[in-house]
Amino acid sequence: MIRDPEAYRKLSEEERSEALRAMTVEESIALGEALLTSELMDLAEFPDDDHPMSLAIALGIRRPGDAVRG
Repeated sequence: MIRDPEAYRKLSEEERSEALRAMTVEESIALGEALLTSELMDLAEFPDDDHPMSLAIALGIRRPGDAVRG
């Protein structure tokens, strides 16, 4: 049982913030892509001319060994 909800909320927020700061770039991208491809995106509305793509591609982030496109 949580005896002090405000103290619990503050501790939880600090733990979540630390976990996010500790993520690698790859983990952050994977998390972002997972959110973008989740059912949450069913709630989002996009114009007809929007062409979604990989966040990593949009940011120009390549994995080692990927061919450079020009």
